[in-house]
Amino acid sequence: MPAIQGYTASVDAAKQALEAAQTALPRDVGQSVMKAGWTFLRDSFDVQALIDHITWTVQEDPDFVSKLHAIADKARQRQPQRGRPPKANSDATHKHVNGDENSIAATTI
Repeated sequence: MPAIQGYTASVDAAKQALEAAQTALPRDVGQSVMKAGWTFLRDSFDVQALIDHITWTVQEDPDFVSKLHAIADKARQRQPQRGRPPKANSDATHKHVNGDENSIAATTI
């Protein structure tokens, strides 16, 4: 029985998304270092020493990663929310007003 083409296409798309995510991290790190303007990094040896130091710090200080994640989470939460804003509370938006309280309501004589 042949495989369903829709399933195969979705698997291929997932593989491509995974490959894109795996290659994005090094690119993001490089862009962040460039934006930081670290003039003390002279060449690729300094960059490798920085990476080695971070690797050593992660292994020696277990709190380093949790602190790093906490700082990143705070920065992530400060970003403006994307997408549609949440709906307003229906109780607050639709107040039921009696006719004598509403100045626009029609009056009968």
